[in-house]
Amino acid sequence: MAKSNRGRSIWKMESRSRGICPVCHATRVKLLYAKTKSDRTQIKVCKKCSNADASKIDAAIPTSQLAYRRKHRKTFDLQFNSSK
Repeated sequence: MAKSNRGRSIWKMESRSRGICPVCHATRVKLLYAKTKSDRTQIKVCKKCSNADASKIDAAIPTSQLAYRRKHRKTFDLQFNSSK
């Protein structure tokens, strides 16, 4: 494969396949790995969480409404950790 074509399919995906990982809450990471929750819904996770336990995958939260910026992530983490 030519070097100019490597990763070309990622560029065609929505937001270049980047987002917030629903398991570890890392921002602007590639979400390339599909994992299935116990209720048979699929979520995309980062490489670090691709080998996570099923309990961590089931505890994942929806991240569609979260902001990418670090200052917003800090406030989210404070709210999320205080609710547990």
